[in-house]
Amino acid sequence: MADPKFPYVKWRDGRPRSSHGAYARALGFVDADLRHPPHDENGRPVGAWFNLQEASDFSDRRRSDIEAARRAGKLPKKITVRKRATIEDLLDDWSKSAEFKALSAASQSSYRKCISAILYRPQTREAAAKMRAEIRAAKLLGVAEPARELEAIATATPTSIGKPELRAFYNYSKSVRGHHMALAMIATLSAAFTWGQESILWRLGPNPREGMEFDHPDGRIVLVAMREFSAWAAATDAIERSSIGDSFYLALFTGQRQTDRLIMRNETDVEGRHAFRQSKTGELIDIKEASQLTTRLNAARARVKSLKLRLQLERVPLELVVNEDNGEPYDESTYRHWVSTARAIAVFGFLARDTVRQAIVRAERLTTELISTVDRLFAPFPLDEENKARRARAVDQRARVLAEWLDAQAARDSNGDDGAWRLKPCPSLMFINGAGELDQKHDQDLRDTCVMLLDRAGCDLLTICDITGHSYRSAQTIVKHYRARNADRADAGIDRLELQVRKEGMKG
Repeated sequence: MADPKFPYVKWRDGRPRSSHGAYARALGFVDADLRHPPHDENGRPVGAWFNLQEASDFSDRRRSDIEAARRAGKLPKKITVRKRATIEDLLDDWSKSAEFKALSAASQSSYRKCISAILYRPQTREAAAKMRAEIRAAKLLGVAEPARELEAIATATPTSIGKPELRAFYNYSKSVRGHHMALAMIATLSAAFTWGQESILWRLGPNPREGMEFDHPDGRIVLVAMREFSAWAAATDAIERSSIGDSFYLALFTGQRQTDRLIMRNETDVEGRHAFRQSKTGELIDIKEASQLTTRLNAARARVKSLKLRLQLERVPLELVVNEDNGEPYDESTYRHWVSTARAIAVFGFLARDTVRQAIVRAERLTTELISTVDRLFAPFPLDEENKARRARAVDQRARVLAEWLDAQAARDSNGDDGAWRLKPCPSLMFINGAGELDQKHDQDLRDTCVMLLDRAGCDLLTICDITGHSYRSAQTIVKHYRARNADRADAGIDRLELQVRKEGMKG
C-alpha cells in the first residue's frame, strides 16, 4: 500500500516526519519526527509515532501556520547560496574541512599563517597597528570594520592558475615575503589544490604544483654571540618584558623551538632537573637544569607570584613563560611582537633620559628609518653574481656602511657620551647576511646557538641530540651545519698540521 500524501509530511517505512521546502524553512519551520511525548534529554519526542489521522491533522495545522506567517508579513531569513569560485573560497573551504581539522595543531597554525599571507598584501608594523586601532574603533561604533587589501591571486579562479601563474606568484612572494615564506606559501597552495581534487565541492583538475622545482635557500645558521644574547635579554628586562628573556634563557640552555618554549611546563619534581615534552615529536626530554637557567626561572616564578597579586588572578598557568599583560601564556603573534621590540631596543640602545615608551618609540622609528634607507645605502655596492671576489667585497662594503649608519645614530642621540645610556646599543644584532641583504638575529637562532655551544664544549653528537631533542636521523645535517663552523677545533687542527709538516721534514 502506498504511503498517504499530506502537505508538509513525508513517510519513512510507515513513520511520519514533517518536511518543509526552502521558503518554509526560511520562515523558521523545521523538519522533525512526528511523535508524542515524552522527550529525551535533547528535547526531542520519543513517544509513540503519529497515526494516520494525527499526521493529517498536523498537515492541516502546519499549512495554516505557514499561511498565517505569510499573511502577517513575516520575512523569511535571508537565504544565501555561497558561490565557490576563487582561490580565497578554495582556501576557506579547505581550512574548514574535516581533512584540515585532522592535521596537528602545529600544522594547522602554520597553514593558517600561510593562508593569510596568500590572501592579503603585507603590512608594515605601523600599518598593522593602525588597522587594529581602526578595527577596535569600528566595533565600538558598530560600523563596518576595515578590511585588509587582498592579493591579486585571492580573487583568481583556481582553474586560471597554471604553472606559469604559480611561478610568477612564487617570484613575487619571494620578493615581498622572503624566500622561506614564499616556499611555505607555495606548499600551502599545493595542499589546497590537492584537497580540491578530491572535494565534491570543487572537483579540481591536476595540481599545477606537480613537476615544478623551486630553489631552496641555504640553511640559516646564525650564532648569537654571548654579548648579543646578554644585550637582548637585558633589553627585555629594561622594557618590563622579562618573560621574553625567560624564553631566551630556555632556548639557550635547552635548545628547544619557539613553539615548544611557549607551551613548556616543567614535568619533573626532581630538584635540579628539567623535563618537558616536545610538541612536534611528543618526545619527553629530561635533562639537568643549568645553574644559570635555574637562577632565571626562580626569578620568573617570583615575578609570576607578583603578577598574580597585581592582576588578582585566581590561578596562574603552569607554563614557564607568562605574559605580563594578562597572566596567560603568550600567543605566537604577541610573542613575536615583543621579541622584535626587544631586539630593536638592544640594537639602538636605551637612553637614560627616556621612559620605556619613549625608548620603544625611538627604536621602532630608527628601525623603520633604516629599512627605508637601506636601498640607498647599498646602491653604490651592487652584487656581482659573476665575479665571486667582487661580490664578497660588495658584501663587506655593505656591512661597513651599515655599521657606520648604526654608529652615527647612536653618536647623534647620545652626543657621544657613554654615560647617556641606560642600555648601550648592540648593533651586531643587525647584520648583512651571505646574500648581501639586511638581516637580524632571530629568536630561533638561539636554538642553533645552543647546539653550537654544546659542540664547542666538546659534546658528541648523540649528547647534543639528547639535550635538544633533534632526531638521530638528522645527525649528518647537524654535523654539516654546526660542527664545520667550530673555530676552536679548526685552530687545533692547524696546530696538528703544523706539527705534522715538521715531522715530514719542513724546516723553520
